[in-house]
This record gives sequence, C-alpha cells and structure tokens, in this order.
Amino acid sequence: MTHHEYMTLLEKRVPEFTFTDNNDVVVTRLGLSITLFFKQGYTLEKREKILACFRLFREEFGTHLRFHAHEFNGMKKYSPENITKVENSILKKGIYDYGGWDISDAKNKHEAPSCIMHYLDSREAGGDKQNSYLSLVLPWHYLKEVQGIERFNDWLAYLCQQLEPDSGDCGYCLCLPQDYDDYCPIEYELAKRYPPLQVNTNVFTASMQYTNSTRGVNWTTILNNRYIKRLGGEAWVRQVLSHDPAIHIENYAKGLLIRAGQYPDLTPQTEGLSPHYLTVNKLIRPIRVKPAEGHSLHFYGDNQFDEQSTVAWYARYDQGA
Repeated sequence: MTHHEYMTLLEKRVPEFTFTDNNDVVVTRLGLSITLFFKQGYTLEKREKILACFRLFREEFGTHLRFHAHEFNGMKKYSPENITKVENSILKKGIYDYGGWDISDAKNKHEAPSCIMHYLDSREAGGDKQNSYLSLVLPWHYLKEVQGIERFNDWLAYLCQQLEPDSGDCGYCLCLPQDYDDYCPIEYELAKRYPPLQVNTNVFTASMQYTNSTRGVNWTTILNNRYIKRLGGEAWVRQVLSHDPAIHIENYAKGLLIRAGQYPDLTPQTEGLSPHYLTVNKLIRPIRVKPAEGHSLHFYGDNQFDEQSTVAWYARYDQGA
C-alpha cells in the first residue's frame, strides 16, 4: 500500500472516532500514541529525564498547548510561571508522593485534545514494585507529511533513550477529555470494532498490571532485554519474525523495537486481523499480562470494559496464534 493510499483510507475512518457533545465540543478524537512503561520513575535522575521529554514536547507543539493538570496543589493556569513551578514540584516531591503531569492543546478538561503528553511516576518508598509510565499522543494525521514517519521515529528513539522502557507500544488510540468518565462507552465500542485501537484511557491504573509482563502487540512493540531473554534471546526472536518481511526489528539501549508493518493498522474487525500483528502476538504471548482478578480497563460502568471483556481484549489477537 502506498503512503497516499494509506492516508486516503485513514481519512475515511477518522470521522468514526470523532464525537461532539450537545455543545459542539469535541469529546473524542483519534490519536497516534507512544506509551512506555519504565522502572525507577521515582529517582531524581529519571524525573529530570521525564521533564526533558516534556520540554521537547513543548518545543514542537508550544504554540498550540493551553491546558495542563498535575498532582500538586494550585498552579492550575497553563503559563510559563506555573510550568516552572510544576517542574520544581516534580523534582522535589517526597518519597511517599506521586508525580504526574498532563499537557495538551485542549481548551479545558471537557475537550478532547489532539496532542497530549502525560505521565505518572512511582513512589520512592515503593521501589520498583510499581511501573511509571509516559504517553505521548500525536495528532492522527502526524504521518501524513512525507517526513511524518521520520519525525515519529525520532520521537520514539528519544523517549526510549531518556526513559529506558521496560515495555511499551505504539499505535492508534482514542483521545478523551481529562473529565472522561462519560465517554468510556465510546472507547469500549470502538475498541470492539477496531482491534488495533489501543485502550489507553485508564493506563495510569492498568500500568500496575505490567510490572513483569507486557500488555501485548501493537504497531510497534517495545520489549526490554529481560523479556527478549524470556522469549529465547534476540537471535531467536529475529529468526522467528524473519519469515514476515513486513516486520522490522531494531535495537534500543535496553531491548528491541518490533514494528509490525509499514504503517499502524486500523482495520475493523469485520475485515480481519492484521497478519503482521498476529505473527508478533504469537511470539510474545508468553510474556503478555495475565490479568489479576478484578482487573478492568474501565471502572465497571454500563457499556464499558469489565473483568471478562478486559481478558478478551488482551487476547484479541490470539486467533490463529
């Protein structure tokens, strides 16, 4: 598929992911995400690197950014002064405290952003029993420009260099407002209809499930060397995946990036599952999360993910595996 053909098909599907409320405020949008789970988010060194990621985000999207939320008191207005204060609060947080920050181009907490960077770290008192995570969501049309893939790869390389992820993934997701609870049913329905859609809304709680496992396959799957070793080693992983020429593998400082296809998939269930995703899924299935009792991707509202449908979502590519 040519780049033009891919973007033409994607543009036809975008309206299905865009919803507005009764006041014509956009409450869901399609986004392209990089989500990384990493260790030692509580250390000062890692917090400094997290802030470096946010500075790069502000450099690229600064003229569009206008809303933020964080784990600290006050500093609600998005302004240069408050940015500095939040950075200082993150660097000086206590050993029992969490640090977290969302910055986006949304007007307020009721509008879905087109681009957002958000993270939540871990408590020093808890050590590596908990993951930290950082997610960058880019506009769905980020790959439309000729340099789009290159710019995306630069982002992924930079984030991996800074955060040294334990695991992670890249693919399409649904952007919801910060005040998102009413719109989880939309994410649920679209995730059932589109298997490649990453369910990211409650990643801040779901990340606890991925301390020693991954959440599964997507366009790009990021695996630390400890997972590669569990799969049989890098040589074995490369050998198994070499049978599909559309799958590309490259190293990062602590592991491998496995890309299943030239572009991220967004094929509906009715048109079949990506053969490239199926191939990667078959390989990494042994290290995929086995959901703990009670784990749900949503918080048990009507027409949302519950425990049973969460298990099914993780296993959505097991067909043919």
